[in-house]
Amino acid sequence: MMTENENNLSIEKQMIKVGLLAFVLIAIGMLMLYFGYFKSIPNAGLRYGSYMIYTAISVSIIGIGIWHVKSYSHTFNCSIGMMVGMTIGMVMGFLIGAIIGATNGLFVGSVYGMFLGMFAGAWCTRKCGIMSIMEGLMAGLMGGLMGAMTTVMMINDNLAFFMPILVGSVTMIIAGMSVMIYRESFEYQDRVSKKDGYEVFSYVTILFVLAMLTTFVMVYGPKSALVAAY
Repeated sequence: MMTENENNLSIEKQMIKVGLLAFVLIAIGMLMLYFGYFKSIPNAGLRYGSYMIYTAISVSIIGIGIWHVKSYSHTFNCSIGMMVGMTIGMVMGFLIGAIIGATNGLFVGSVYGMFLGMFAGAWCTRKCGIMSIMEGLMAGLMGGLMGAMTTVMMINDNLAFFMPILVGSVTMIIAGMSVMIYRESFEYQDRVSKKDGYEVFSYVTILFVLAMLTTFVMVYGPKSALVAAY
């Protein structure tokens, strides 16, 4: 029989399990893609290997955050919704935009990062009113543009060292958001329940598809003259 504290953390435990499951499946899928399709591409491992790893980590980490939001979203007020929309929109847009910007250039990185960031930011706060939705849209717009711009400008300036710092920073931000959600929604614990197996499967599948789509855009998407030279 679970104690009250263990019961209160059941959503958070499930959140971690979902993230780990998504990461494992994405990593397996990427290994299969590399040895099945990408290995014949010249210098594929050197050009895309590290960014495929960053994609797997990023999608899993952001996926953990969105799962937490999804579990508690019906308890959010407007201010919490705005904070969540800004956080998810910004980190999704910035991180994915940065990865695609480094491999495909400013245009593709900006557009792809903007689209994902704006969609994720608005979707996570859709129950919290138009102000929260606008906050998510604006954060996704700015994050997508800034992420791609940052990595394109850093191509000749220690980008390989910057990317792990960026991923680590986003992980800290998502962790902080989860702590905020838990503390602000603690009084509503009795209204929050764990998701069933079907929802877990559906969500992990969406994260897997997103990671594979991002990888295909990375490898086969149009590239600017600047990054093509590398």
